[in-house]
Amino acid sequence: MNKYILTIILLAGMIACNYNQEEDKAVAKVNQNYLYMSEVAAIVPNGSTKEDSILIADNYIHQWVKKQLIISKAELNLSDEDKDVSKMVEDYRSSLIIHKYQQQLLEQKLDTTVTTFEIDNYYRQNSGNFILNRNIIKALYIQISKPVPNYKGVQKLYKSEKEEDWDELEDYCFQNATKFDNFSGQWVNAKELLNRIPFEFSNEDKLLKSRKHIETEDSTYRYFVAIKNVEFKNNVAPLDFVRDDIRKIIINKRKIEFIKNLEENIYRDAESKNKFKIY
Repeated sequence: MNKYILTIILLAGMIACNYNQEEDKAVAKVNQNYLYMSEVAAIVPNGSTKEDSILIADNYIHQWVKKQLIISKAELNLSDEDKDVSKMVEDYRSSLIIHKYQQQLLEQKLDTTVTTFEIDNYYRQNSGNFILNRNIIKALYIQISKPVPNYKGVQKLYKSEKEEDWDELEDYCFQNATKFDNFSGQWVNAKELLNRIPFEFSNEDKLLKSRKHIETEDSTYRYFVAIKNVEFKNNVAPLDFVRDDIRKIIINKRKIEFIKNLEENIYRDAESKNKFKIY
């Protein structure tokens, strides 16, 4: 048996039997760099089968070897100046530390409560930023296998605006409908909903302006769509469609302001205590 394959199998067995660090042995070498069993064992999830352990270990070893070979090739071909990445490493480390500190403070101190007044006010002042790029609708979608039970009844119910008829329609759909999606209280993409039904139309705007109810069928199902509200592309989006987006925008603005004030306060505090000099 190939020595490498045997090593992998032995490694998988050790992992399955709770690997002992004292038995650590090298499983690969590139130039003067070694990969040890303990490093490979650390990346194999607990409870992995022997077969899975072999696959995971084999892949990791090959990726480690490739990485070391590329590093070695780069070391040979890059100039000393190009190989000096200490500043890049330090800049990256500094950025990570600053980011973690900022995130910690944001989680502890940032007020994430956004009032209805704030959302409404932002919407009024920035409505031009919320132009629709597609038609959206509030609608009721029903798909029922043929033959449709009590066809005339469901035809009447899905068009009705009476609350008692809605309760009856809901009960009917729970018993008979293959799909019953009530989007009466939320905006959805008109094209995506209309694409669900086998109904040909050449102009979506014209269809949405002229039809409140669409009924069609294919060989298996009958489809019913009741369009409750429509907002057209290139118009200002309704507030309830962008409410969550506005909330995120307001919170993000607070984050930016918080970090700006944090940096300024740290600077002023250090300045007052003569912690730095600018020459």
